[in-house]
Amino acid sequence: MVALSVSPVRYRERALSIGFLACSRNPRLFQKDPSFVYRCENLGLALQAKGHRVSWLHWSALAPRQRFDVVVFHRPRCSLLWRSVLWWLRRQGTTLVADVDDLVFDTALAQHSPGVLNGLVGLPKMRKQFAEHAAALACFDQVTVSTQELAAHVERCFPQAAVLVLPNAVHMTWRAAGKNGEAQLRRPVVTYFPGTRSHDRDFAVYRDGVEGFLAANANARLAVTGPLRFAISARPGQVVHHDKVPFADYAERVQSAWVNLAPLESTVFTRCKSALKILEAGFWGKPTVCSPLSDAQRFASAGAVFAADAPACCAALQALLVPAYYAAITHGLSARVLAQADARQAADAFLEFIGAKSAFPAGPSSGGTPV
Repeated sequence: MVALSVSPVRYRERALSIGFLACSRNPRLFQKDPSFVYRCENLGLALQAKGHRVSWLHWSALAPRQRFDVVVFHRPRCSLLWRSVLWWLRRQGTTLVADVDDLVFDTALAQHSPGVLNGLVGLPKMRKQFAEHAAALACFDQVTVSTQELAAHVERCFPQAAVLVLPNAVHMTWRAAGKNGEAQLRRPVVTYFPGTRSHDRDFAVYRDGVEGFLAANANARLAVTGPLRFAISARPGQVVHHDKVPFADYAERVQSAWVNLAPLESTVFTRCKSALKILEAGFWGKPTVCSPLSDAQRFASAGAVFAADAPACCAALQALLVPAYYAAITHGLSARVLAQADARQAADAFLEFIGAKSAFPAGPSSGGTPV
């Protein structure tokens, strides 16, 4: 991985115009994509707080007269029209950065995609999607990623690119809203938040353990929010399943937890995943029983309780019922999470990566196009 000083300092201490461009299939829904919310909206808000002008839009909505110093393409996918936009921006002298937060570009590994493993997408179609991502990433000299594991794959597949790891961070709007204090041991509500339809096999890693925990504790409850196909034996009322909620309402659901779950099936794809669910719960003072993926190790002393399988999950949940143990894990948890997941630090690293300095150390937003 490259040092942050590889880029020449093109921008001195002035406000930059920075555009975050979504490359999702549906231009109308990109603002609802959790990946875009964290990789682009959150980083952009942190850059705004440092005095830069930030816009968020779909790449297909880019107007001919729009000018940016820097453009970040989120999960770029190659097409003839997209290449023409890239050429146009490059001709203007715009610094171009690609951001990717999943292993979606190595066609030889497409069979490990959760969409394929969960029977949602056929392998030929997934390989085509991976090839489109790969062709796009090959056009960039600078790529940002969410984890060290993912960076290694980018460096292997695209040796021409400088790669920067920008870990996911607590959302800036959550920080502005404050936190609700230390968690209290109440009715043990175990939460699980599958953000997409491709987590059936992930939840199955813990399913039997959760079932055993519910059987042993009549007052415990499992609350799932998001798309998930699962079956679990429990008493009436012990399991509730809610539809996915908008991000603006998501914090309230996270705060309802006693303990959160973040299981992952062990594959080459999931080993590149970030510890997003851990930091989300931890900011609100809630611990997460989670699979021991690489990025989660950052939170070993900040809310992550590791469990590799169903029996370990059940044992971890039982242990957390002990008030003293739960209190020890949750005391000061929000501050410990912020120390590992600060969007402002990510903004500083991003600016150094592109060869820039912040216009101001901190301060009010310089405006931009809101999400």
